[in-house]
Amino acid sequence: MLDAVAMEIDGEVEEVSRVWTVHPSLVKAIIHRESAFKPRALSRAGAVGLMQVLPQNAERLALRAEELWVPGLNILAGTRLLAVLFRHYRGDVVSALVAYNARPRRIFAPLPENGETEQYVRAVLKRWRWLERCTASQSSRTSSGTSPRCGATRLFAQYTSSRARRT
Repeated sequence: MLDAVAMEIDGEVEEVSRVWTVHPSLVKAIIHRESAFKPRALSRAGAVGLMQVLPQNAERLALRAEELWVPGLNILAGTRLLAVLFRHYRGDVVSALVAYNARPRRIFAPLPENGETEQYVRAVLKRWRWLERCTASQSSRTSSGTSPRCGATRLFAQYTSSRARRT
């Protein structure tokens, strides 16, 4: 069951990333940080789903708020928002991630002093680098491209095992 959900998430990310030209490894890194691959995640601020999209952004993204609970549509909305932020910040990954986590701001504005955004950006970039190395390593060994070892299944397994060690 878990593998089926993870494979569905991987497939949706790959498909949507081609449409919005956002690197799939970055989308997966954001999903890992935002929701730990839990499609029913709900934040204190009211953000929902895998990519933790706020319901008030749904209409801007051509969706109804309740559609954000559908994993594929949530990935579509979050990736589209990320693509818009990349365009706005002229491809600056850090500025786009700051805006995705906190809110849009001037180009090169200082990080918000909320105690969260800097950690968020560092964690997403670290996970993105890991996914890129993993995918490159797997691609050099096989001709199949993205390996299940580098996708949502592996990330979810790592997350759950680290949570179990903390308790």
